[in-house]
Amino acid sequence: MQASVHSNKLALFDFSNETTIFKSPVKLTVLGEKLNSNYNGILYYQSFQVDNDHQEVLYNTLNKIVNNSTSLINGQAFLEVDSKAESTTLVLLSAANDFDDLMAWKKSDSFKQLDSFTRRDPNNTYYDEVYRSEM
Repeated sequence: MQASVHSNKLALFDFSNETTIFKSPVKLTVLGEKLNSNYNGILYYQSFQVDNDHQEVLYNTLNKIVNNSTSLINGQAFLEVDSKAESTTLVLLSAANDFDDLMAWKKSDSFKQLDSFTRRDPNNTYYDEVYRSEM
């Protein structure tokens, strides 16, 4: 997948559930998912680091979003970055048919549940990127 904004940025997402042949310093644990590996479209990557007081709220919010996906989204995966050195980083991957569906989802009540976590402040670190297939 190629990043939409940073066009020189590439990412490989392996949804095969097979042992990987790729080496990466970043390990992810799947906490919840409803994501079909045979989709076409784009992936929206969001990562969240919040202070300890908000981690449980964020976890429950992401879990609820994944379990109650809207028709605008083809599926989602809720992941945790395995890192002992850093505070907990949670990731939400959302698959959409196209950019229009993604933008519509970002205006939905479902997405609005994430509003307080997408603001960057001393208690929140947030990053997002839209990836499109290279094929």
